[in-house]
Amino acid sequence: MSQRVVVTGAFSYTGAAVARELMGRGHTVHTLTNRRPPTAGGAVTSAPLRFDRDHLTRELAGADALVSTYWIRLPHAGQTFATAVDNGRLLVDAATRAGIRRLVQVSVINAAAGSRLGYFTAKARGEDIVRGSGLSYALVRPTMVVGPGDVLSNNIAWFLRRSPLFPVPDGGAYRVQPVTLADTARIIADAMEERGNVELDAAGPEVFAFADYIRLLAEACGVRRRIVSSPGWLALACLRVAGWFLADVVLAAEELRCLQEELILSRAPPLGRDSVAAWLRAHGEDLGRRYVNDRRRHFGGGRTEPVLDPATLGAGS
Repeated sequence: MSQRVVVTGAFSYTGAAVARELMGRGHTVHTLTNRRPPTAGGAVTSAPLRFDRDHLTRELAGADALVSTYWIRLPHAGQTFATAVDNGRLLVDAATRAGIRRLVQVSVINAAAGSRLGYFTAKARGEDIVRGSGLSYALVRPTMVVGPGDVLSNNIAWFLRRSPLFPVPDGGAYRVQPVTLADTARIIADAMEERGNVELDAAGPEVFAFADYIRLLAEACGVRRRIVSSPGWLALACLRVAGWFLADVVLAAEELRCLQEELILSRAPPLGRDSVAAWLRAHGEDLGRRYVNDRRRHFGGGRTEPVLDPATLGAGS
């Protein structure tokens, strides 16, 4: 049965893929976003993502479901993980007031209240808000999402294209379990169409040592590079210098700890079907051609520009 679904960030990254997947299943999508529409007269209607309870309630009125992809990667420009939790609470409150029947929250793999990492602790607080809402809900926890426009894999490829030597913090034996953007969108859409409360990991079928993942990226880009171990502190220091020139945070210390503690690894059977290795090889020609400045994308001149267009994303994206 066709439903009206509100998706936050349908002109961004994960939200765009979710919107595409939902429309492909016959659902109608309305988005809350501060990015301009990628195409005039597109199938996705839009309104500003403004964290005002009355505004959000009006925009959610008449919808069957809300898929919230809202979050921040790092604190910046007055936005913190605490404010992200508060904004998430406003969305849930507005969904309740508007009579939304299904709430899907995109969280993160291994979110935990006892985590030493602020990102994961705050995500766990957001999950608790959803659980306590009284709404029918799904929590979907992606690992490391790989697709067109993604930040981490693209920017690793960008460095690989420009340096004959690639230092991997502390050897890179720690494991990651990436998932394609298309798989992530499918899992989220499946969760939206479920009836009962569900909590799912969105993880791909392949597990890589991080150093091997970097080698795979180099192979996909068609470059031969020497992958060497570097002390974590030295790698972070070099990345801070690179970030100064790029006006971005390439990799934060907390993000490195997340990798080293293998928090990008699911403990459940994978729901992802697509081979990330195959996706990288198929799209290697485009990887790393330009640096994706995450700070500009979310806080600078790119904050109103569309990242992806749900109308043009293909099934293999």
